[in-house]
Amino acid sequence: MVASTQELSRRLPRVGKGVGRVEEDKLLEPCTVKVILTHDVDWPPSGPGLRHILARKERFDENLISKVVKEGYNPYFNVTELMEMEEKYGARSTFFFRLNYNDGTSVDAYKEIIRDLVIGDWEVGIHINDATTVDSIRMEKDAVENIAGTMIYGSRVHYLKIRLDDLWLIEEAGLRYDSSAIFSRDSIDIKNMGYFNIGKLVVFPITIMDAYLFSYMHVSEERIIEVINKAVTLAINKGFMTILWHDSSLKMRGGRMYPSILQFLASMENVELVRGIDAYNLVVGRIRS
Repeated sequence: MVASTQELSRRLPRVGKGVGRVEEDKLLEPCTVKVILTHDVDWPPSGPGLRHILARKERFDENLISKVVKEGYNPYFNVTELMEMEEKYGARSTFFFRLNYNDGTSVDAYKEIIRDLVIGDWEVGIHINDATTVDSIRMEKDAVENIAGTMIYGSRVHYLKIRLDDLWLIEEAGLRYDSSAIFSRDSIDIKNMGYFNIGKLVVFPITIMDAYLFSYMHVSEERIIEVINKAVTLAINKGFMTILWHDSSLKMRGGRMYPSILQFLASMENVELVRGIDAYNLVVGRIRS
């Protein structure tokens, strides 16, 4: 059931409580939840290959699998379609790209798309492959910056393979914010909302990830909007919530609900759809004020 406007119009309490060295800060504008839209680009433009897709064919409609087999169609490549969907609602998001993909493809294969994202005011972040050292993180950041032709401020580690105690490495590498933390995979949890600080690094935990919705949480397509609404209601107590929707899931059962999620969120008076850098600037402005 969709919450009423009155239920979603409670005044925000203080946000920013969590693990790490957290600073107290002022309220966001009353009654507004900032929903950070993010996408991890896990595969190269060519996709994971026919064998991989057919091994997971139950995730797709039969007609789409037929297109994959007969035409070599890649249902995992959906960056441009996500852009079109978000443009429809005046939304912008953050796309995290890997420097190198599993088949050896470099991020250079996405150069034209990355430049289109930057021109269109989407944000490009780094999807870190190796977060074990400051040098490895900085190398990946610098390389993606070179392709994007702009500064990279945000990151998410591939497979979320970084401990909270090691997030300082990301700050030392010159990044401003990260979104690799998650404290609960099988429920909508307030611990996965808001933000916390590790030194000067602002960390936005992942509130909702498409893959976890359909695996750990066993949420059906029919219930996705209900779950999103629950998250927004809880996020009033934190000010921010972060959505991770992989571009590779957009044609999958469940993942294909992203347009409906956008429509629902865009219709809510107390919700503002933002990029990671927008959320960071709000936090830093409040800390400095």
